Amino acid sequence: MKKTTAAITLVLVFLPATFLNVVEVYAQANPYNPVYRDVAPPEGAEAPTVTIHTPNNSSSYPKNVTLTFYVSLPKTNDDRSIDGLAKIYYRSSWENKETAFAPGVLGGSIDLSDAPGGNLSVTIYAVGVGIVETGSDAEHTYYDRFEITGYSTVSFFKDLVSPRITVLSPLNTTYASSEVELHFIVSEAVSQILYSLNGKENQTIAGNTTLTGLVNGEHAVTLYVADLAGNDASSETLFFTVNALAFPFVPVAVTTVISSILLCVVLLVYLKKRHKLKSV
Repeated sequence: MKKTTAAITLVLVFLPATFLNVVEVYAQANPYNPVYRDVAPPEGAEAPTVTIHTPNNSSSYPKNVTLTFYVSLPKTNDDRSIDGLAKIYYRSSWENKETAFAPGVLGGSIDLSDAPGGNLSVTIYAVGVGIVETGSDAEHTYYDRFEITGYSTVSFFKDLVSPRITVLSPLNTTYASSEVELHFIVSEAVSQILYSLNGKENQTIAGNTTLTGLVNGEHAVTLYVADLAGNDASSETLFFTVNALAFPFVPVAVTTVISSILLCVVLLVYLKKRHKLKSV
């Protein structure tokens, strides 16, 4: 058995459709009518290698995610090598069907924007074909033909739900301090948290924090978060007022009154003791 020149040239190209196209190539390259016999892959034959670049296995992604892959052919291995690809197709966990790729280079992409949310998987299949000339007569040339399939599967999570933010502080009230706590709860793990105070540039924070240096008057704060899949969300804009007194008049007045009372008590005790001493 031997490889033909026409068969070897197929290693460098991607067959446009099914193996029927290969038959046409052989028929044109050989003056005899080709006769093919389907056989099992010989021992030692290697399948095409499918490499999936994106998405990453066991990762989370938002709505817009694209699967990209590349197919490489094994090195020539005499009569055990494949001469090209019969087809490339894929199956997904959410569609019970086989979807073929249009003719092209040894690679491609799948737009998964329409895929549902949840745990998903996609398997890419590449069907390699090998042809070996086994003999000829006055009218025919005979070939053994075998197919061998390589594949690769990626599993990932498609997250279509944006996180929810519950703000505990500040409330829509007046604070008698220039420092106000910013406390909140997010419904899931996040990759980024920011806030904007009074419409100014966003500030990155790691979690609950304290707004400091607030001047008297009305203020507005908005929170922004992004979950691990990249879905983002924002809180309602929260309004509150700061009315921090420049001097603590009330505490000073109370202290003064208490001090005066204590002084009077001490003075009364002193006068009573002195009166008793004079009486003796």
